Amino acid sequence: MALVNAYAPKGYTAATSAAAGLPLNPSDYPDFRLMYHPKRWTFYANEEGTGEWLPNLAPLYFTPGVACVDKDGDVSLAMAEKMRRGWIIVEPAAEYIAAYDGRQLPNGKVPTIYLPVWMVPTPLANEVRVKYDRDTHLDYLRGLVESGRLPPLDPDVIELIRGRVQDEYERDAGDGSGDGKAARRAEAAAATLAAMDATTPAKPAKAARRAKAAT
Repeated sequence: MALVNAYAPKGYTAATSAAAGLPLNPSDYPDFRLMYHPKRWTFYANEEGTGEWLPNLAPLYFTPGVACVDKDGDVSLAMAEKMRRGWIIVEPAAEYIAAYDGRQLPNGKVPTIYLPVWMVPTPLANEVRVKYDRDTHLDYLRGLVESGRLPPLDPDVIELIRGRVQDEYERDAGDGSGDGKAARRAEAAAATLAAMDATTPAKPAKAARRAKAAT
């Protein structure tokens, strides 16, 4: 990801690195890990009438006293509990976490701001906005799927998610109130259903090579 602003993660040595640090509240941006669950996938439609299925990762924030993280910040119990419930911790975290220096605190300490690499701090006048880089995010998710680092999408999950969209379509299409918003939602749901039906989920590259060798 190209950095196009005055802020850069730790370890980035270009002249654009900002010595003053990010003016963000460090408690809002704690360290974290991303997690994968077999039931959490998202369908991204494209303009060609098809799309792709990508994992919908969830963050586990290292916030003391929250989600089984102990008061001293030990996350071992939190991770064990998530894995017991079927989650997979995505590693290495360095691939998707950017750590920035924050503004120096009154006690002299410099806090660390943790962001996914697709959330980019961008200056706006005298403020900093954190902007979403969709291309970087989807490229990362796509790489996880194609490399086989995560389990492939289960067809039952496709059926489950498709069923939810089908329910939304039937509800909005059957709305007899003349609500234009419902009609537009039904049209969007119908397009999503058609794109889902026209899409073959991507398979890990290694599995694809093994299948080719077997033939």
